[in-house]
Amino acid sequence: MKNNEKIYLELSKQFTDQEIVEGYVFPADLDELEKETIEAEFRALRLKALKESTEEQRLLSALMRMKLLIQDYLGRSDFEKEFSFAHQLEQYIKLIGRNQKDFASEIDLHPTKLSRLLNGRDNPNNELVYRLEKHCGNVIPAIYWWKLYAKQLEDAIKTDELVRSIEWGKVKNNLKFRA
Repeated sequence: MKNNEKIYLELSKQFTDQEIVEGYVFPADLDELEKETIEAEFRALRLKALKESTEEQRLLSALMRMKLLIQDYLGRSDFEKEFSFAHQLEQYIKLIGRNQKDFASEIDLHPTKLSRLLNGRDNPNNELVYRLEKHCGNVIPAIYWWKLYAKQLEDAIKTDELVRSIEWGKVKNNLKFRA
């Protein structure tokens, strides 16, 4: 017998089916006062839970939030600067409460390289995204870090007409086709 069935059998000894349903399902026909009361009780419970949570629980919660925001962003088509690799790495470092020097040491990266990554003057490689995955306790997968950079690169390829023009000028004897 499943656990839910056991619970139902125990409850049915004391309550009718209607009472069981009303006890576990919020009725849709609440008046404004009842809604406000329920919302206030929920807020109070939520605040109590937040106050009683440990630093580790708060950090995990913040990392999960970051992961879900990245996941949502990766599902969209357009590049957004606030989700650039550099910006998200900066957000991660702030979230975990480290300074750049300590963080660079923790992931075995030269501080100058980290600074260049954060300023968008350097790009991540496979090794770095693996280190980031490990550092965050596997909460944010390496592929998410990589896809942040890939989406940024894709946008640059689509929109950087100046570099495209310069690079096209370097090509000699290109193939020509008629449409």
